[in-house]
Amino acid sequence: MYIPTKFELKDQKLILEFLQQHPFGTLAVNGADGFPVLVHIPFTCRFGEVKSCLEFHVAFENEIVPAIRAAGRGKMVVLGAHGYVSSSVYTHVNVPTYNYQAVHVSGKLKELDDSELQNHLTQLVDAFESGRKNKMRMDQWPAGLIEAYKKEITGFRIEVERTEAAFKLSQNRNEIDFDRILNDLSDRTLEEKQLAEAMKQTKCPVQ
Repeated sequence: MYIPTKFELKDQKLILEFLQQHPFGTLAVNGADGFPVLVHIPFTCRFGEVKSCLEFHVAFENEIVPAIRAAGRGKMVVLGAHGYVSSSVYTHVNVPTYNYQAVHVSGKLKELDDSELQNHLTQLVDAFESGRKNKMRMDQWPAGLIEAYKKEITGFRIEVERTEAAFKLSQNRNEIDFDRILNDLSDRTLEEKQLAEAMKQTKCPVQ
């Protein structure tokens, strides 16, 4: 991924926090016909001092399963807040642009065994049920139902070998224009308001 220096995020702690906060991505692996095979999936994160990984599962009949087994490597693309920035808010004449957050995770792909898949599913449900008033847990469902479901899916992990993070959040604007962009985005759609919040949280080093 091409990342201009001013928009590159290298802080691994912040990258891992971003992945935890945005647990849905697009996995891409090389297909036998030369075209990439893609799947859009939620994932869980397992971070360690030595090795970190993202775990996910797909339908057993999904065409990406044999592609993963053949390729053995892949890339997960995770997007965050994004939105259009109008040049009408600038204090000078310039073209409009588009702000976004994107992280690419590349690494080896390995199939989960039965116990690892069970743990992944439990963590996935727990993560998405957290914060709900009536939380559901894996142990609330009949064991037979879970076992039947597991026969229809295949779990994988992508071991993190390389991360690339582009956070294009108006770091190249002066303070006045930066604030004007924030004000404009904060008064628009939900997605654009989320972009404004991302710009605030990243504490962009405006000039």
